[in-house]
Amino acid sequence: MGFDLDYIFHPRNIAVAGASESPDKTGHTYFKTQLENFKGKVYPINFRAKEVLGVPTYQTIKDLPEDVDYVISAIPNTNIIDLVRDCISKNVKILHLYTARFSETGYEKEAALEREMLEMAQSSGLRILGPNCMGLYYPREGISFGRGFPEEPGTVGFISQSGGNASEVISSGAIRGLRFSKVISYGNAIDLNEAILIDYLAEDPETKVIGAYIEGVRDGPAFVKAVKRASQIKPVVLLKGGRTQAGTHMVSSHTASLAGAQEVWKAMCRQTGAINAFSMDEMLDMLVAFSCMPKATGFRLLVGGGSGGKSVLSADECEEEGLELQTIPDDVREELTRRDEFFGAWVTNPVDSSIMGGSNLTPHEVIDLIGRSPAYDVVINSISAGGPLATTDPNRQSRATRILDHTADIANDLGKPVALVIADVAPETEQQLQAILELRHRCIEGGFATFPSMNRASRAVRRLVDYYRWISEIE
Repeated sequence: MGFDLDYIFHPRNIAVAGASESPDKTGHTYFKTQLENFKGKVYPINFRAKEVLGVPTYQTIKDLPEDVDYVISAIPNTNIIDLVRDCISKNVKILHLYTARFSETGYEKEAALEREMLEMAQSSGLRILGPNCMGLYYPREGISFGRGFPEEPGTVGFISQSGGNASEVISSGAIRGLRFSKVISYGNAIDLNEAILIDYLAEDPETKVIGAYIEGVRDGPAFVKAVKRASQIKPVVLLKGGRTQAGTHMVSSHTASLAGAQEVWKAMCRQTGAINAFSMDEMLDMLVAFSCMPKATGFRLLVGGGSGGKSVLSADECEEEGLELQTIPDDVREELTRRDEFFGAWVTNPVDSSIMGGSNLTPHEVIDLIGRSPAYDVVINSISAGGPLATTDPNRQSRATRILDHTADIANDLGKPVALVIADVAPETEQQLQAILELRHRCIEGGFATFPSMNRASRAVRRLVDYYRWISEIE
């Protein structure tokens, strides 16, 4: 099963073929990144330079003083057969090929080279990741294909045929508090493919949520089986590239994959229980929801933090996603009226904070009181009502921080899933930037599921509920 692959994430040593002296070369970046972060020995392979970053080089893999577990290839494809042969001689376990220009070119000569390389590797037990991929990001061991990625591990596992999309999920996800167990950019997938990798992540105890960007499937039946099995263990979020005619054309030249019909893909997701995302933004939203929010099996929603027309639009957006904005229960309204006779009769769901000036109750007290009712399953609270971040007024910026504090109290008290809406803002002053960064840091520190709009929050909540209701039905 999948756990047969666990050894590829725990190498004793790493060699970078094509490690370069030039900071502009990818071989330089790979070597520098492993040298600075990997906990084991890192060897530079370069037949011209005597050293790279002060480390003596070796001309070939064969020249290394010991067997090596993991090799990263950043050399031209014309030298790849010699590299594979050398890897076999040094008992290499996994060869990651950043090297490209194989079957994705559409040329038979390059496709034949890919087949020859794979046959050599398979005959010796050497596993290949790629070609044409960025490789592994495993923060627990310090393995990475990008600089500046978070060093601390998390619980999100992600696989991607696109190295760029893998990097975007890591970087954009980090801003919203996502931390990753393992990210695997797997490119052309001539050996380690999406079915094998999802099977592995399904069993991986470090991974609680699985995400995948897939352009084409190598083995359809194996893939469906892997997704169905994984979805019954943990949430699986899938984003399909190549849904349109234009996208399908791009897929063939990107990773030499065959894109499938969109309706077939949708049906597969329904049958397997996978969550079908339609954009990178939606992929991130789903990963945030499933990694930061507890289980939810009910659609009854309480919305807070809105004002005036914003509350009206929030109601529309949530209901359009199939969420139910339950009216305030009689016993709760009686308590609100007891505390403030005038305001108690006005309160609605969504809670309109703009009418609460002069009330004996604060907005967060109202949300807390209503949210405690068993009539509600999920709470979405906005801290950007009135635009406290889109201003240079320090008083309004501090208001956003107070709302966050109150939301934290509500989340801890209610024991229910709570989503937080914080609108994206382009800062205009250093003071505004610092206020935004502080708020974002506190959200990450508190483990909040944050979303840039009510529409995206409500969509993510709906998918969260749909998945856990499906799980409860099959158990």
